[in-house]
Amino acid sequence: MFIRSIILIALAWATAAGNVAAAQDAAALRLVPFPKRVALDVVEGGSFKLDRRLVLEAPAEVAELAGRLIGAELKRAGLPTPKVAPLKDHYHALRLSAKPGAPWTGFVLRLPDTPREDITPEDYTLVVEADRIFCGGGGEAGLLHGAHTLCQLIRANRRDRALPCLTILDWPSLRWRCFQDDLTRGPSSTLKTLKQHIDLGAALKMNLFTYYMEYQYAFKKHPLIGPENGSLVPDDLRAVVQYAKARGVDVLGNQQSFGHFEDILKHEQYAPLRETSYILCPVKEESYALLDDLYSEVCPLLPFAMFNVCCDETWGLGKGPSKPLAEEIGVGGVYVRHIRRVHDLLKTKHGKRMMMWGDIILQHADKLDQIPKDTVMLTWGYAPKPSFEDQIVPFAGSGYEFFVCPGISNWSRILPDFGAATTNIRNFVRDGAKHGTIGMLNTAWEDDGEALQGYKWHGYAWGAECAWNASTTTPEQFNRRIGAVLFGEPGDHFGRAIELLAQTHRLPGMHGMNNRRFWQDDWKPPANAAQTRASAEGLLKVVRPAIEHLQACKKDATVNAELLDYFLLGARRMERIGQRMLDALKAAETYAKASQSAGEAQRERRMALLAEVEQLVQSNREAHAALGREFQRLWLAESKPYALDWTMRRYAELAKQYDARLERLADARRQAEAGKPLPQPKDVF
Repeated sequence: MFIRSIILIALAWATAAGNVAAAQDAAALRLVPFPKRVALDVVEGGSFKLDRRLVLEAPAEVAELAGRLIGAELKRAGLPTPKVAPLKDHYHALRLSAKPGAPWTGFVLRLPDTPREDITPEDYTLVVEADRIFCGGGGEAGLLHGAHTLCQLIRANRRDRALPCLTILDWPSLRWRCFQDDLTRGPSSTLKTLKQHIDLGAALKMNLFTYYMEYQYAFKKHPLIGPENGSLVPDDLRAVVQYAKARGVDVLGNQQSFGHFEDILKHEQYAPLRETSYILCPVKEESYALLDDLYSEVCPLLPFAMFNVCCDETWGLGKGPSKPLAEEIGVGGVYVRHIRRVHDLLKTKHGKRMMMWGDIILQHADKLDQIPKDTVMLTWGYAPKPSFEDQIVPFAGSGYEFFVCPGISNWSRILPDFGAATTNIRNFVRDGAKHGTIGMLNTAWEDDGEALQGYKWHGYAWGAECAWNASTTTPEQFNRRIGAVLFGEPGDHFGRAIELLAQTHRLPGMHGMNNRRFWQDDWKPPANAAQTRASAEGLLKVVRPAIEHLQACKKDATVNAELLDYFLLGARRMERIGQRMLDALKAAETYAKASQSAGEAQRERRMALLAEVEQLVQSNREAHAALGREFQRLWLAESKPYALDWTMRRYAELAKQYDARLERLADARRQAEAGKPLPQPKDVF
């Protein structure tokens, strides 16, 4: 009899000795997230041949998507794409074989030794045998997870146009596995990019996507708020929700509802609602009417039950119109009063369960019990701390459901701080799982607006790994696997590049590799030339091998190669910092030699030295201009035009600085030609 609701396939685990060998071989598989249980058939061996005409039998509701995913992987590998045969019965199972139509009953067995007591719709089993591949899921979600694992087997684990025989039993550790795109600090992803987010996230078994929103939404009731060429529009949000749902991903809505309100309050129309220039006033009814309007335009487009109202970082609360109330009930009391108003508005009028960032209420822990118990707390922190229990236990111990919210450390940085993010995500998710979190929300922020999307995917993927497996995978294991999974590379160049780039943020003189370090003027004569040289050479020693690894990965990539351009741009910006530092030292040394080459007999040498200095400056001008053009290209490939000019103005200003420096050098050359002494270096560089 075929079990139609919850299906699990038998795991023919080998003997204890065979199991050890199977586990060792299975660990070499490149899968992300890595399955809970994997057994290679070390007794019988064998493989499933892919270079033949195959048929994919799958439930009608997933047949088209599963067929397209699996077919695309086979096509990229130069293998025949399967014929898709939708099943009339609603089985949560699929089969890939050369002989369709065989009975299904032989596949269904009980699992007396299964470690699972409560099978969820996301559980799945995948069995690869010599004559067929079979996948069963606890529900449609599990079946799609199994299909994605099969795609990864084809992409990253083929052996001579075949797959090794194996059995996988897998399930998620956390119920919700979420990642975030910040759509409101300048960059606003296009619909194409948002769909790419969904596709990549679903392939990594993430089941929830969210965006962060302050003001870049096209509100019809408040058209003044959202910029015309940089706002999420309702039709796109509706399209993303529909696209995501078909891929097993929900969309969590978001609207800042207290602090971080400055880009709305800056308009005179909303000036009366200021608590400060940054905080919405909590003692004016008009504030709640505004929030009601904003929620009313977004909530109907979002079927997901929860909605994030944020309400974090309310610095300055109690210093505006709410000051008399704060003096009466305390700033914490004012905060809780606002939260309760927002909670009731969202629940009773818009049918949503409220989520909120947990930082402010932890500062007023004595009032935590006044927050409605159906609130989902989002406890966040981004430092690479060894433990996050101090931010988890207060919520878990008080009976609140909660998400842990680490971050990929991309904000205001040339590239994400991969090292800090790896530790932060791993430890936060580990501690959350220990205390019963219902999910992870892996954050990405674009605070300074100088941000791109493509280089987020190492951090996003690591978050997916940790959330699926409760942080039991080591970073070393993950980095060995991720390049094959994301890009189809046969080696591990991508992971090795990331491990190198992770070192850059802690190098001396690099200021954490924030964007501002790239804009720093390295041409002024340094106080300690030897220290500057050592710093530059230390950076280049790390970055140049990383670039070589990224280039090798791109050369070998079979899919998603365009994402590597974003990592390469960041690495090349770092490389330019190091080379610029060395060029500036070389220019200063050469200029000093030119200054010492006095007299008519040294005139030709002096002019040659000055020409060398000019060439060093000119080459840097051209290199920075090329980086600016690449930044613009990558931005427009993924985001709307709004806010691009914020960064391009900096490149234009940098070009002006180089032009002015070149003009000063030209003046120095003319003085040299006239036999006059050269200006002081500080007046030239």
